[in-house]
Amino acid sequence: MSMLEEIKAAEKAADEAKKQAQTEARAIAREAQAKARAEADALIAQARREAQETVATAEAEARAKAQTLITDSKAQDAEMAAQARTKVGEAVKYIMEKVVIEC
Repeated sequence: MSMLEEIKAAEKAADEAKKQAQTEARAIAREAQAKARAEADALIAQARREAQETVATAEAEARAKAQTLITDSKAQDAEMAAQARTKVGEAVKYIMEKVVIEC
């Protein structure tokens, strides 16, 4: 084999090695992208689950606080109504005096 043929054979082998390396590099890049996409999807799914849990916890706490506020308000309203009932007689007497005296 002549030196020219050896050079051509080496160039051909180099071209084939280059093509093979490019093919392998593309395959590795595709695999890396697929893996990255899968990891990103898993992270997003986890974040969504955590967000849903946080929202559910916040809603439960809000319901509990609202129920406490409602219960407290009912108790205060009942107390105020009871106090008002004790003064109904005085209010009627006062009004009657004003009506009778004023008229």
